[in-house]
Amino acid sequence: MINDVIKQLKYISKTIEQLFQYVDVEIQHRQPIANKMSVWEVCVHLAQIPKADLLILDGYSEEQMTNYYYMNTPLSIDNAKNQFLAGIQELLFLCEKLTKEQLDKKFTTYWNSEYSTAEWLIQIVTHLVHHRAQLYQYLLLLNRDVEIVLFR
Repeated sequence: MINDVIKQLKYISKTIEQLFQYVDVEIQHRQPIANKMSVWEVCVHLAQIPKADLLILDGYSEEQMTNYYYMNTPLSIDNAKNQFLAGIQELLFLCEKLTKEQLDKKFTTYWNSEYSTAEWLIQIVTHLVHHRAQLYQYLLLLNRDVEIVLFR
């Protein structure tokens, strides 16, 4: 199972990195759907997800997570891309060394949901895919000619 997660994370991260290339200053602060995140806010969130979800796995409190988000807000699209890629590398490194026992280990999030490590990895994948699709859709709504295959 873990090799499949790693394979998916690598593909997902490649496509998110490609999507970042379509974001420029002309559109980054646009909000294609009223009352939803802007393009920039989606990019920031994507940049933060890999490391943030690892910190949640490590048992960070709500206060610690709030501090993480505040202290790790990228300032440009290049910063966001680099932060995302660094987080993905850290996540992949963890995945590559997880044992069966570690995958089965349970933990409780700061919002009191219980997960096994394996289940949390599935949550990370779905979280990334969700926001990847959101950014993809935003780019299409902003008339960007996006030529990326999201699923293989």
